[in-house]
Amino acid sequence: MSDTEPKPEGPAHLARYAPIVDDLPAFLACAARPLPRVVIANPLKTDLASAEARVRARCPEAEPVPWRPGAWRLPPDARPGRWPEFIMGLLHAQEEATIWPGELMGAQPGERILDLCAAPGGKTALMAWGMADQGTLVANDREYGRLAALRRTLDRLGVTCAAVTQVDASRMPITDEPFYDRVLADVPCTCEGTTRKQKGGRKAATPERFRDTIVQVQKAILRRAVSLVKPGGTIVYATCTYAPEENEAVLSALPEGLVAVEPVQPPAGLAVTPGITEWAGEVFRPDAVNAARLWPHHNDTGGFFVAKLRRL
Repeated sequence: MSDTEPKPEGPAHLARYAPIVDDLPAFLACAARPLPRVVIANPLKTDLASAEARVRARCPEAEPVPWRPGAWRLPPDARPGRWPEFIMGLLHAQEEATIWPGELMGAQPGERILDLCAAPGGKTALMAWGMADQGTLVANDREYGRLAALRRTLDRLGVTCAAVTQVDASRMPITDEPFYDRVLADVPCTCEGTTRKQKGGRKAATPERFRDTIVQVQKAILRRAVSLVKPGGTIVYATCTYAPEENEAVLSALPEGLVAVEPVQPPAGLAVTPGITEWAGEVFRPDAVNAARLWPHHNDTGGFFVAKLRRL
């Protein structure tokens, strides 16, 4: 970082969200605390009762995730990636805030589904589980160096319905007739919601010019996602950042009449707030209010934004 660039300020840089968060001090305090670890049972290899017994044997302090059966919170210093159950693929470690967006896709057996920015594969696996590992699941990532981690995740968890590809998501080939029933666009972002991870938030305090650049990438990926899904099909747009510029503004950049942002109903026990329709003098599409924001201090998780779109 050069002397002319702003220095990272830690969670204090998140104070820009005071107008849209209900309790700024609680938000900033939680964003600075270590993030609980979460493990989730792999239904392709185990049942919930067996998984719970194994989790509690490894970590007696484990607590069930209140809104998601088959998932458990562990202390921040737990290392489930070293457990034999993880290595065998019976369990997967996944940040809690990222579980619901993957399941919001509503993947069903026999469908054709595309994960445009798939690595390291946690949400891909969630969709494969929803499909009962039956159908066609294309797990794509543009970064060659991330493909190995993606393949390891899918192989370890016993996912066989997925094919891994390496393509720039904004340039994914379009067929004469849209091919996919559902598309997940979990796009690159400024990662502001990851400040609680040990190495998280490394992009969060970067200069505004990075945000300006990544927003154009996000818009291009979402436009391509809409082009790839069948009429009536589902697109889930997600980021791990709080910035309206990367969330509601990206939704609003889509041509009018192309998609509808559908209301989402979170599971009981998961607190979310609606999307916003105005920020810094910019007015967004009215149905952006149907999107959902996950704030760290509401659920003791990382931060996330998710919107479920239906192609018209």
